[in-house]
Amino acid sequence: MISVLGDIEAMQKLGGRLRQERLRRNWSQQDLAGMVGITLPTYRKIEKGDGSVEFRHVARTLGVLGYQEALGEIIAESPPEVRLKDLLAPERK
Repeated sequence: MISVLGDIEAMQKLGGRLRQERLRRNWSQQDLAGMVGITLPTYRKIEKGDGSVEFRHVARTLGVLGYQEALGEIIAESPPEVRLKDLLAPERK
């Protein structure tokens, strides 16, 4: 297992949250699919958590809903790697 949630469960959770956001805005699935530029069956797969949907479609859906910044923050930026030889190197003047 990749995480506490398996990949299927994680996709279903994301799809459910996308559905909640769509309904909160009082948009139909067809409305959102049109805004994203995908077919209704493809959008329905996203809400179901179907992992066969292209990632770019999920990313565009997140963007339309205003979560483009959150998408870029899924993986935290890691600090630069510190190597022992760099620490022991003489200081440059």
